[in-house]
Amino acid sequence: MRGFACLLSSVQSSLLHLDNMGLTNIAQRYLAAFAVLTSAGSASTVTLPGYGSFTGTTISQYLTRRPLPATVDAWLGIDYASQPVGEKRFAPVGPPKPFSGTKNATQYGFSCVQDASTLPYPQDEACLSLNVFRPQNVSADAKLPVLVWIHGGGFVSGSARSFDGPAFVANSEEPLIVVNLNYRVSCSMYVRKLGTNEEQVNSLGFLPSPVFDRLGLLNLGLLDQQLAFEFIQKHISAFGGDPNRVTIGGRSAGAHSVGIHLFNNYNKIKCASPLFSQAILQSGSVTARAFPNASYPLYQRQFAQYLELTGCGEVANGTDDMVIACLRAANITLIQEASSQLFADSEYNITWPFQPTRGGPLLEEAGSTAGINEQFFRVPTVTTNVRDEAKYYSPGDIETNQQLLDFFKNLIPGLLPQDLADLEVLYPDPTNDTHGDWSPYSHSPNSTQYNRISAALTDYMYACPGQETAVRMSSAGVPVYKMHWTVNNTFPDWRGIPHTADTKYTWAEGKGTGGVQYPEVGKQLHTYFSDFVVYGDPNARNRPCLPKWPKYHDNYSEGKPGLQLRFEAFGNTRVEGDAIRRTQCEWWRDEERAARLQK
Repeated sequence: MRGFACLLSSVQSSLLHLDNMGLTNIAQRYLAAFAVLTSAGSASTVTLPGYGSFTGTTISQYLTRRPLPATVDAWLGIDYASQPVGEKRFAPVGPPKPFSGTKNATQYGFSCVQDASTLPYPQDEACLSLNVFRPQNVSADAKLPVLVWIHGGGFVSGSARSFDGPAFVANSEEPLIVVNLNYRVSCSMYVRKLGTNEEQVNSLGFLPSPVFDRLGLLNLGLLDQQLAFEFIQKHISAFGGDPNRVTIGGRSAGAHSVGIHLFNNYNKIKCASPLFSQAILQSGSVTARAFPNASYPLYQRQFAQYLELTGCGEVANGTDDMVIACLRAANITLIQEASSQLFADSEYNITWPFQPTRGGPLLEEAGSTAGINEQFFRVPTVTTNVRDEAKYYSPGDIETNQQLLDFFKNLIPGLLPQDLADLEVLYPDPTNDTHGDWSPYSHSPNSTQYNRISAALTDYMYACPGQETAVRMSSAGVPVYKMHWTVNNTFPDWRGIPHTADTKYTWAEGKGTGGVQYPEVGKQLHTYFSDFVVYGDPNARNRPCLPKWPKYHDNYSEGKPGLQLRFEAFGNTRVEGDAIRRTQCEWWRDEERAARLQK
């Protein structure tokens, strides 16, 4: 009881601190966050040379509270950087300061500030921490392989706990370590409901604008990730990990991030990155969607609105130093409200603000250019996509061919009149096609154009960029494994197999509330991924019940598309050719067009 009293006192103190910051809603949910607790017990104390010592804990439950198949050791909430508060808001950070003595690493650190009603975890701007999970009874010199996971969320949401690290460790037949981390996103957690837009965001990690470009403050969230990688290289051996066997992985924006790091080999080093030796990209790529530069007209309009809404409109025509000083002094609630409004204004059109910016750190060149020039690290890579990615986002009220073309012209200003004409051929209009005679998109749910626009957006945003990664890297002799995911997880039929359908399968989540529809499929996916982390090859153990996942070798121009693993339920997982809407993908991936479309 004494320990709980101390914890309660600490929570009450933090509530007061949060209220003083103007974060009343976050404060009200702070206590609820402690419902997600670790199990009783403690892990060993580790000493990180040049930094300090940390005492860990043990975890025996999934985040959904199901029992894990094995208890894992955990060190939670370890700061991997100095914190971006005060004058360090909207600024790069450096390594954390060393300390004397021993700190407890038994509770998760703060998540980055976002909508507390949908993410019941403690939140703060001081959120740059990571968590380390490993099997029990591991010696410090075990040299276990390491999976570092970057969470997704459109660069506007999510936290380290978007990925259940303890579950991935506990379900692995081979011992490995998982690290997950928080980084400065644009801090949003949005819930899209029919007929409503309810979201809260803010913009602490990515704020593209000429001002931030001139000040060298672009892509702060990517720099946070890189700093975490450097921290792991320096310290993971103290936990029994091998810094030479680090896989970076992520889903959605996390996979886009992995792609950016992976294709940041501008010196064309013909070996592994100094920070990682393998990569996993789930529904993401360096060429996903588009990452324009800071002078992009939409970004400039959004930044002008942002200054007005945060109370900094009066310095909009002032010096860069005046602008950044005002933003650093702004109340965090004003920043949150301004960012929420900008995101709400952009959600329907998918013209999201607060994204990585070309020309900024780690994205100095367009992803398509880096691919053409083979400026990627030669490391074994897994890339996956789900069947109907864009049905997670697609508008459900587009009825006519012209409305669809107008939508794409607004989303992608670089489309030329001939491009729009091409789209009409590549994705035939289902209007009046009552018998499905000429369009595969007839009989759409929601609206006449729903299946059609979802297919085109899936190809533009996810499927064809994933193919671009596989084709470019495999053509250079890099081992690449490509997957097509077609397994549902309780989404209604009209949404197909949308973006995120594979998420909880990744760590072999169980069935039931908060679980997955087909647990046996999750065990299979997790086995492939964990074997890849350990051996660099998902087939290394020749598991008798799993189909062999072939390396990707594409020769589509001669009628031989690369082979990919098609994941299905009920034991129907099999190998197929990467030929689905291949003509459309070749169009989207065209080198001239990709550059024009800011890919």
